[in-house]
Amino acid sequence: MRIAVVGLGIAGLSICARFALAGHDVSGFDQFEPMHTNGSSHGDTRIMRLTPGEGEIYVKLARRAQEMWRTWEGLAGRPFIEWTGGLMAGPRGSPFVAASQHLSHTPAAIMRGDAVHAMTRGYIAMPYEWDVFRQEDAGVIAADAVRAFLLKQAPRWGAKLHFNARIEAPIDGLSLKINDEARAFDVVIVAAGGWARKLLPEFAGKLAVKRRVVGWFESPNPRMAPVICADNDEGVYGMPAPRGLYKVGLHAIGGATDPDDVREPDAQDAALLSEQARVLLPTHNPEPVRMARCLYTVTPDEHFLITPSRINERVLLFSACSGHGFKFAPMFGAIAEDWLNGKETEELAAFGPARRANVNRLGGEKT
Repeated sequence: MRIAVVGLGIAGLSICARFALAGHDVSGFDQFEPMHTNGSSHGDTRIMRLTPGEGEIYVKLARRAQEMWRTWEGLAGRPFIEWTGGLMAGPRGSPFVAASQHLSHTPAAIMRGDAVHAMTRGYIAMPYEWDVFRQEDAGVIAADAVRAFLLKQAPRWGAKLHFNARIEAPIDGLSLKINDEARAFDVVIVAAGGWARKLLPEFAGKLAVKRRVVGWFESPNPRMAPVICADNDEGVYGMPAPRGLYKVGLHAIGGATDPDDVREPDAQDAALLSEQARVLLPTHNPEPVRMARCLYTVTPDEHFLITPSRINERVLLFSACSGHGFKFAPMFGAIAEDWLNGKETEELAAFGPARRANVNRLGGEKT
């Protein structure tokens, strides 16, 4: 079957790899160079949690993904995940913290925020009035290393990956105009992140593109530290990064943007990040040593959106979006394959328009 995958971020690459391995004639297209930093998949590290507090459907998906992560690591000959543990935190009574505890396969008591400082030997601090759940099955994913692996592995399995390939918008069927040349396919999967709303305008009202900024902070005594996902107003999250740095982002801060014209980080961004770093990272210099911007493609309920187009049922929107998708990367190809084969699965039901998933409000995290 001739399959086009539009967008070669982590979702598109996973789908290309899976379909090529299954023997399909797969062509993947991206408008930029390989390993570009214009979308939502780039970065040195992303958060991994086997017990996402967003709901049972995500816990099941993360645990299924774990086995496939091991397969990818075996093929790559290197680990992609470093298990650091995590601190799920928020103001007293946080639904996110309670859900994280409830969904955990190894439940533990919720701590007060002031216990974190002693537990991390002064490396991380949290407000006294916060609830904190210590989650052992959390860590960081080497995101760019995963992308580089898939860029090599998918072609080995037979996928044809094309870069600097402009797809004319809107997509209104199974014929794509690619760099002004028309090509016909049997199936089209749009995994284009922030550009999906332009390619498939019928979903524009369900996909908002938001600008986000992350910053890296240094300490004179760097050490491995747990990841942080906090259910506060800013949605602060943090994770260890290479060279002893600690990366901090704000899940809930950042306005709408045009993916083709995203403002670079500025002094205002630095001030917002520094405000959180001063509280959470007492041993670190509160001024970021560097910053980077990225895109969130956000649905109104902040859950994934995977659904066929009304224009043609063989055109699929695949948006593993809203800032918490990277940890499930090995499963994206499997979900798309289930859709192609006409299977009725829990994931396709949960992430389609009907939204039948048993979910909770999201905590702060960019993964």
